[in-house]
Amino acid sequence: MVKVKNPDEIAKLVTSGSYEKKRIFSITAHIDHGKTTATDYLLRRAGLMRPEDAGQLQMTDSDLN
Repeated sequence: MVKVKNPDEIAKLVTSGSYEKKRIFSITAHIDHGKTTATDYLLRRAGLMRPEDAGQLQMTDSDLN
């Protein structure tokens, strides 16, 4: 398990700097196989989402119905 020591520093690294120092990836899977849940988990562990919002907010869910 990854341990985040300074979430503010990680947030700064993600939102600033050049793309040469960033890793861009995608998550693909069949519908209802946990992509949004996995993404929310990664965002929470990186300090980019409040722990109480994880599993509730669904930051990447774009279904507007």
